[in-house]
Amino acid sequence: MAQLINKDTNEEITKFVSLNEKQEVIRIVHKTLDGAQHIQRIGEPTKSYELSLYVNEQGKQMLMQTEDTGALLEVVVKSGVYSGRIVDIKDFEKLIAGYYKTTVLLNS
Repeated sequence: MAQLINKDTNEEITKFVSLNEKQEVIRIVHKTLDGAQHIQRIGEPTKSYELSLYVNEQGKQMLMQTEDTGALLEVVVKSGVYSGRIVDIKDFEKLIAGYYKTTVLLNS
């Protein structure tokens, strides 16, 4: 069973969530005089989680409040338990029966 939970208030926001793990690496590519390339990696990779969510009106309000307060979210999916804070919320797409679809980006 999937869940998105606000850990600061222990409230469930939605059960309709899927997670895609992302990784960003900072690289600088140098080209030497003989044409070879040298790749330099800077720092550690940054992990983030892209969530696809379906929420009702109450869940939408809870999600926006969570973004506003910077609360910690916990995502429970089949592959494990992940946590992070909201970095970005895409526009809410209105669906039938009072539900909304959105994409949320969490930092790790």
